[in-house]
Amino acid sequence: MMKKTLFVALSAFSFALFQAPSVLAQPATAPAAMPAASQKATPAMWVVKDSDTTIYLFGTFHLMAPGIDWNHGKVKAAFESADTLRLEIANMEAEAPIIANLMATKGQLPPGKTIYDGLTEAQKAALGAIIAQSGFPPQAIQQMQPWMGSLILALGLYQKLGLDPTQGVDKTLDGLARAANKPVEGFETGAEQIGFFANLTEQQQKAMLVSTIEDWDQATNMLNDMIDAWKTGKADKLGELMNTSLRTQPELTKLILADRNERWAEWVSARMAKPGTVFVAVGAGHLSGPDSVQAFLKQKGIRSTRIETD
Repeated sequence: MMKKTLFVALSAFSFALFQAPSVLAQPATAPAAMPAASQKATPAMWVVKDSDTTIYLFGTFHLMAPGIDWNHGKVKAAFESADTLRLEIANMEAEAPIIANLMATKGQLPPGKTIYDGLTEAQKAALGAIIAQSGFPPQAIQQMQPWMGSLILALGLYQKLGLDPTQGVDKTLDGLARAANKPVEGFETGAEQIGFFANLTEQQQKAMLVSTIEDWDQATNMLNDMIDAWKTGKADKLGELMNTSLRTQPELTKLILADRNERWAEWVSARMAKPGTVFVAVGAGHLSGPDSVQAFLKQKGIRSTRIETD
């Protein structure tokens, strides 16, 4: 059985940040060309409703390959019926300069430090090989905090598989909403999301970097499995792939997953008191497992119902 890699799981939860074009660090190697034919996808979606309020919960993938047709049928109808779109981060274009500035400051090591500090000789050699294969400038990666370096290397891997931040489901929905003059709201800001990682302890950052090194060869298979699970609406499988490795680090699980899901469930609960229809679109890993948004809603006595989207 394939090991559930910590760094891939963490990167999946963070890439809402990387949908702003000005903050992307592009690798030298172009992403692989994708087939032109459209592939139908049926991602998971839930609904929470009462007599005058409907809130859809749609699991997204922050980066996506061109040609994946997910906006059809009940997903399309639910989105079009909504008065408001709510994403993890709203107005990404306006957030881009702030995110870029924070990455340039909080994501960099102090002078005299490198990303290799604290690693074994074998780990240093392996990391050097990964960086060389990535296409990113080695000097730039060397000066990054371990959390930042891990995410940038993971981003490069996603892009080599043909996954594109500009094709991300969240970004696509944002564009559709704005074209229809539909209000777009956010649960968090880019600064808050960067803070989740920048405030990791040295031990947590090292665990993330070591996972990047040790699990690199398995990452492509895991990413492909995640994408397949998302496209086919297998929420439990996707949740297992994304969340199982996080649970080896309880503090990370609380920070990156549980605390955020609980806050979002609290917002849904409060929003039910106001009439209208909201389409909530957040990373699919937030909508699966014992710490999911739906699980926290259930604790509040609020039922969520799965909608078959095929």
